[in-house]
Amino acid sequence: MARMSTILLPTDGSPTAAAASHYAEDIARAQSSHVIVLGIAQRAFVGPVENEALTEAIVETVGESVDAEVARLGQAGIDAEPLVIRATSAHEGILKVAGKRHADLIVMGTHGRSALGRATLGSVADRVVRHAEMPVLLVPLVEG
Repeated sequence: MARMSTILLPTDGSPTAAAASHYAEDIARAQSSHVIVLGIAQRAFVGPVENEALTEAIVETVGESVDAEVARLGQAGIDAEPLVIRATSAHEGILKVAGKRHADLIVMGTHGRSALGRATLGSVADRVVRHAEMPVLLVPLVEG
């Protein structure tokens, strides 16, 4: 297996993202990888106009989740950096950062919806898998 120098870990602070983080941590430890913890702040629109104040509030909230995850990884001895971007589409933001930062692997949580659920609701994870130019590890939330 090729060395995974850079791992992209999209997070939204959810339990699903936390589950993915533990996998990213294990891989980063084994591969001495750098982890980019990515938060996507989706732009808030009121009609056709972006509400800058609401978007800024979203950026701040997303940044708090990203910073908490970077701190957790750092305490575990993992080289991690925070990155928060504004995007209209979460999957496009993830793919753009993965390409620009030359990620070797994307590790992200998935809600594990059925095919019907993905077709009806769409899935960020599904879209990332379909369009990524690097491997993607999807981690489902296993409750138990």
